[in-house]
Amino acid sequence: MKKKGDIKLTDEIKEKARILLTEGYSINSISKRLDISRTGVRTAMNEKDNLDSLRQDKKRKMAEELWNLAIRMKSHITDEKLRKTAASSLVIGLATAIDKALLLLGEATDRLEVKSEAELDREWKELDRAEKELKKAWKRAMEKRKKAAEEPET
Repeated sequence: MKKKGDIKLTDEIKEKARILLTEGYSINSISKRLDISRTGVRTAMNEKDNLDSLRQDKKRKMAEELWNLAIRMKSHITDEKLRKTAASSLVIGLATAIDKALLLLGEATDRLEVKSEAELDREWKELDRAEKELKKAWKRAMEKRKKAAEEPET
């Protein structure tokens, strides 16, 4: 007959124990839920999490699979299929695969700029100055045009 301590503490079980601990479960309830000893729960709790590299490897592999899928999808998008299928469906599928691969690699898939009030004020002043210069240049061009229209041709 198996005892609680007989189950090997795999990385997966340790990770589950850590998750349950962060969710507020007691050592006793985690022990019962995962069918491991309380000592095993404490071991998982105190052990440094060495699963980061495992998680990163899994993410890299999944990203690689998504890139390969995107490449295969792209090669299957032919002119004939574009005529038969809504191009948007094919493009959305391809873009989604690329987007998910980038996310798994920790790359940006969108760009968001946050500017301070001072930066916005400076840009506003530059735009205002450029607008005034443009108006002056337009006025000069219109005056030249008017003057040219009034002069007799020679």
